Amino acid sequence: MLRSMSSSCRYAAGQQECVKRLLSVSRTLEQQNLAQLLESTPTRTDDDWLKAKPYSEVPGPTTLRVLSYFLPGGKFKIHLMFLTYFSSSVGKLYNTNLIQMNRRMREMYGDIYRFPGMMGKADVIFTYNPQDFEVTYRSEGVWPIRIGLESFTYYRKVHRPDIFGGIGGLVSEQGKSWADIRNKVNPVMMKVQNVRQNLPQIDRIAKEFVDKLETLRDPQTNTLSADFHDQLKMWAFESISFVALNTRMGLLTDQPDPNAALLAQHMTDFFNESFKYDVQPSIWPYYKTPGFKKFLETYDHITEITTNYIEAAMKRFKLEKNEENKCVLEQLLTLNKQVAVVMAMDMLMAGIDTTSSAFVTILYHLSRNPAKQAKLQQELKGILSDPSEPLTAENTKNMPYLRACIKEGLRITSITPGNFRITPRDLVLSGYRVPRGTGVLMGVLELSNSDEYFPRSEQFMPERWLKQDATTENQACPEARSRNPFVYLPFGFGPRTCIGKRIAELEMETLLARLLRSYKVTWLGEKPLQYESTIILSPHGDIRFKFEPID
Repeated sequence: MLRSMSSSCRYAAGQQECVKRLLSVSRTLEQQNLAQLLESTPTRTDDDWLKAKPYSEVPGPTTLRVLSYFLPGGKFKIHLMFLTYFSSSVGKLYNTNLIQMNRRMREMYGDIYRFPGMMGKADVIFTYNPQDFEVTYRSEGVWPIRIGLESFTYYRKVHRPDIFGGIGGLVSEQGKSWADIRNKVNPVMMKVQNVRQNLPQIDRIAKEFVDKLETLRDPQTNTLSADFHDQLKMWAFESISFVALNTRMGLLTDQPDPNAALLAQHMTDFFNESFKYDVQPSIWPYYKTPGFKKFLETYDHITEITTNYIEAAMKRFKLEKNEENKCVLEQLLTLNKQVAVVMAMDMLMAGIDTTSSAFVTILYHLSRNPAKQAKLQQELKGILSDPSEPLTAENTKNMPYLRACIKEGLRITSITPGNFRITPRDLVLSGYRVPRGTGVLMGVLELSNSDEYFPRSEQFMPERWLKQDATTENQACPEARSRNPFVYLPFGFGPRTCIGKRIAELEMETLLARLLRSYKVTWLGEKPLQYESTIILSPHGDIRFKFEPID
């Protein structure tokens, strides 16, 4: 019995700590940077602060009760004598993902609650009040503090400073070092014309993807002989590889670049192992386990292959001597090589699962709503009378319904359930004092699926996002959209807005136009689309569509 109790406690502690690792600041930030970022912030003495309720009164469970939530129920309610007092709460969050955990905790504690820190971690305040969102964002300053991946920082700054020159990247850096990188790359990554110049190649990749689907489609059943989500990841990898490395990998062909196939495998290993070492509890910050050393080798492989591609691109750029319309990589290389390597790796690591997962979500909702799909196809026929015509900067200017479909899909299920910040100064949230240095998770996904902010929120309604004066036959319905700009933020807000936002939008718009111009898509899964939460919310389980040719 004692062995069973010990095993169960370790399991529950692991689940609880897993959630905390998703929500807490990395040890590197906590121990080295956080104090420096907060030390110059004065303590508040104004009336709003003094009249607010003390932090100790914020609703929320104790550490022991949280531990009980993640224990399996059943017989453990009898055996775990030290949790007898909490027997009614045992197992409430057992085997839940982040969406389910957020929802159940909100039901138990309300629109603001405190998730207690453990093992030296800071508390996290969960809030579902958009006024708190605004207060948090408006108070973050020019150097917002947000969670990063600890292994990124360790690998780049400690393990391989010879390659990266002390640059951790936008995911890991905080404070001035983050701002220095962001200010350099913003003009390259966030400038519309810089990203849009990739449209011809991104469109060509989308065409190749549709052509490949056609070879996998059974003409009798209109189903695919391969896993659609896996194929979609190859499309996302091919697309972001061109932007990041100015190189075609051939991943949608029968003869991909051998190095590209290796890189694809290493990227898959990275995502699997990153969850283990950056999300789940791990002792690697204190002791480098054999598994973690192998993980570092995966980083080495990704770095080596990426660097080789960049070296080859640099030779091409030198021969071509193109002074106008420089690609993203060429512009990054003019900053410095280390920045180019870091950004290329970050684009590859962040631009595969996120874009493919978001696309599955959007296609799922269109496949479940044939009337909306038909409206989109009508718009696309006006743009592409012949499906083989190219997409251009000119004919893609007017795609309001397509862009509305993307926004609506991301409203219903964004890539993450909330946006996270560390408060750099004392704040008053929902009438409570929240001291500086506290984590705040803003639950945008819950509010985006609430009738209070989006009437008929359970419905897939792209018309919410159309403008009244849009030159389209589709009837706009902006009154079904929240008037609060802080409720819908799929790419974040402020200085730390997703740096890959414009690239992801271009890729999704292009493939959605190609796919829906060629096929009527129907959902075949036996259940609604399911998600698992690791670093992001990713579709999983039975993901099957039927693709019926239109012309």
